[in-house]
Amino acid sequence: MSIAQSPVPAVVKRPIKNINGDIVTDFTLTEFEPVRLSGIAFEVDLATDDYKSKIRAHSNMLLNELDATVNGPCYVVYSNCQPDSTCFKVLFGVPSGIQIEKPFYFTVDVPQLFCAKFKYSGDLLDIGDVLATDYARFLKVSRQETDDSHIELIQFFDDVHNLDSAYHIYAPIKKLPIDSDC
Repeated sequence: MSIAQSPVPAVVKRPIKNINGDIVTDFTLTEFEPVRLSGIAFEVDLATDDYKSKIRAHSNMLLNELDATVNGPCYVVYSNCQPDSTCFKVLFGVPSGIQIEKPFYFTVDVPQLFCAKFKYSGDLLDIGDVLATDYARFLKVSRQETDDSHIELIQFFDDVHNLDSAYHIYAPIKKLPIDSDC
């Protein structure tokens, strides 16, 4: 009997913390400051096999339009299209006033949000299940609740030209009275 080989799973690097004896992914409760983003918008369906390649292809479309003078951070905003749907809108953008006269390019204002902020290394598209499990555990242990925002999460990179680096995930949560000092 032969055993089919499977690829080596991606190693997910993330800091952890202990909350009352429970181990969770390290987080910070913070305000996500409003930002105007210019970039590319598209829709993906997580139920299809090609969603990862579609996200990567559209991200590369924007990176190919940017020249070396555009430096700084970039954002990937995942927005739920419909409740209980596997379809998401993805916005890949930079906080500058770039103008690209091609289909799918946009400028949008992302509002201020109260968020749980996590730090990860590794391709989000490959570790999505880990993030979902970490986030669910965070909600349970911290007794926080997701916010009723159309934005599901925001991925933040320090350098638009280095998307293989560590990044932050901002997940909107409800602000509890005890969080008012944050």
